[in-house]
Amino acid sequence: MREPRESHGRFVDEIDFTALDAPRAPGEAAVWRVSRPTPAWVDVVLGIVGMTAGSVALFSVIGFFAVPGPRAPLIFGVAFVVAAASLTGVILFSRRWTRRWGRRATLVGSRLPAFAEANGFEFRASSELDTSLPPAAGQQFNNPRVGPVMRSRVGADGPRFEIGYRVFHRPVPPDFVPTERAPYPVALDYGWYAAVQLPRRLPHIALLRRAEISGSNLDQRAAYSMGVEFDATFTLLVPPGYERDALYLFTPDVMAEMLDDAGYAAWGAEVLDDWLFFRFPLGTFPRAVFGEDLRRAFTLIDCTTAELAKQASGYRDERIGDRSLDLIADPGRRVRTRARPSMVIAGFGLPLMILAPFALIMAAAFAR
Repeated sequence: MREPRESHGRFVDEIDFTALDAPRAPGEAAVWRVSRPTPAWVDVVLGIVGMTAGSVALFSVIGFFAVPGPRAPLIFGVAFVVAAASLTGVILFSRRWTRRWGRRATLVGSRLPAFAEANGFEFRASSELDTSLPPAAGQQFNNPRVGPVMRSRVGADGPRFEIGYRVFHRPVPPDFVPTERAPYPVALDYGWYAAVQLPRRLPHIALLRRAEISGSNLDQRAAYSMGVEFDATFTLLVPPGYERDALYLFTPDVMAEMLDDAGYAAWGAEVLDDWLFFRFPLGTFPRAVFGEDLRRAFTLIDCTTAELAKQASGYRDERIGDRSLDLIADPGRRVRTRARPSMVIAGFGLPLMILAPFALIMAAAFAR
């Protein structure tokens, strides 16, 4: 893999990043930035083990004093030690992973309004229902909420883009008011993204990073090999029958740009209709945004997209036939979806959190 590019496009060179470089204000958080997050299935397993261990430990303390019998104290005591050791192991593993793959970094979310104003971008801090972008696969019938979000102004020079945070939630009544105890029923936390518009609609193509495969709802049977070096960084998914289209669009130059500017910095990418999405690097704090990511986002918007845009301008879906129609046949619009492996693990693991304490109590009762 080549080193990331040093040269930039004209658009990104004209952006004023001064607002992001201001010294950290008193009380402004500096958090651990994890360059290699734990896979989604590991997070789920750790969560289940931690919560189960905590529940067992609590019931063990209660049972030690409340359940009579000569063997009950021994059973509850052993259970408490095992649960406490498991919980300690989860905490130590998480801390070790963070220290091994993390570093301190400053959040810049509070500086986004000043940054947007300095560069003439539109900015909205609140999260609102927003259907201006195409939905992710499997989320066509859910409601997208976007915010905060920063967009290029209509008619401004440079590419049409937006950078924001997006989630999808199941439909709610018009008068629904979210609270801490009853928030929006989130179906998919899409996270931070940078999106730039392409000249034409294209088939759905997703570039998944290794760390997000277990958390993705996209069918892995749609994977298509693009070469050893590319496959080592991304898993490319494309609807069946559109493999040749992917080869046409992802030329060696396009793949080199993706590897250098996105893969090197652990970004994912996805083509949805006539928009190219770049997914921010995964991290411990999903809503956190860092200055280095914003700088990279504008490089991706301005430079990395350019090669794909060239190919897109000459593309047509042969299944439609008429190139004047900016359309993609239905089979190519989205990769099929699946149940996310992490959710399958959670489906089996969550009942364990409830059953384990009761099994412990029953074991103590029969041992009397």
